[in-house]
Amino acid sequence: VTLRAVKILSFIAACKGKEKMKIRDNKMKIFHVHTERCKHASEETEEQYVQKAIQMNASDIYFTDHVPFPGNPFGHRMDMEQLEEYISSLQKLKHAYKKEVNVHIGLEIEYLPSFHSYYEELHRISEIEIFMMGQHFFEVGPGKYSYHYRFAPLDFAKGVYSAMEEGLSTGWFSYVAHPDRMFRYCPEWNMEMQNIAQDLISIVQKREIVLEQNLAAIEKNMYWPEFWECVPEGVEIIRGVDAHSTEEMERIISAL
Repeated sequence: VTLRAVKILSFIAACKGKEKMKIRDNKMKIFHVHTERCKHASEETEEQYVQKAIQMNASDIYFTDHVPFPGNPFGHRMDMEQLEEYISSLQKLKHAYKKEVNVHIGLEIEYLPSFHSYYEELHRISEIEIFMMGQHFFEVGPGKYSYHYRFAPLDFAKGVYSAMEEGLSTGWFSYVAHPDRMFRYCPEWNMEMQNIAQDLISIVQKREIVLEQNLAAIEKNMYWPEFWECVPEGVEIIRGVDAHSTEEMERIISAL
C-alpha cells in the first residue's frame, strides 16, 4: 500500500459525517451517472439505473453523460445523433417514475473555446438541468487538442486549469467534476499544484459553483486528498459516483 493510498483512505474516513466539510448527503442522491451511449459503460439501459436507484431507496438520480460535439470529433461519448434521444428517454423516465425517484438530466462537458456557439445552443435546451464541467483534455489550437501532444505532468495540469478558468468565466457551468483529476499524471503533491488548486477553488467560491468529489477516482488513483484539504468551508461539495454500470453505482454508494 502506497503512502498516497493511505492518505486517501484516511481522508475519506475523516470526512464521513463531518458537517463542516459542507458535503451534501449523497447517500440518497446518486450523482454523476453515465449511460451505454458513452461507449465505455455497461450495456444496461438508463431505466435499469433508475430501477436500481429505487431499490437502493435513493431520492434522486442524476444522469450526466459525456456531451457529444458537432461532427463527432471525439471518442468515449455519445454521438451528436443520440443527444435528442438521450434527453427524450430520460424525460420519459422522469415522468414514469416521478412518484418513486427524481430523475435529473445533465451533461458532463469539456470547455473547448472553438465550440463557443455550440454551448450556447445547448443552453437553449430547457430539458437539460445540469451543465457539469468535466475537463478531461484541453484545446491547444483550432482542431488541436492536448492528447495530440506529450506534456510534462504539471504542464498538463496547467493546461487543464487554464481551460477550466476560461470555461467557468462564461457562467455556463454550475458543477465541476473531479477537479483534482487535472493532476492525474503528477507523481506527488507539491507547492505548484497547491497554488493551482487554490486558484481554482477561489474561482468556484466566487461563482458559487459546486465541486464534485469523485469517488470513482479513488479506485483509479486520480484522487488527491491534498486538493480537498484546500477547500474552505462555504464551498459546496457533492460526492459523485461517476458510475458506468449499476454494479459500480451500488458498490460506491454502499461504501459511503
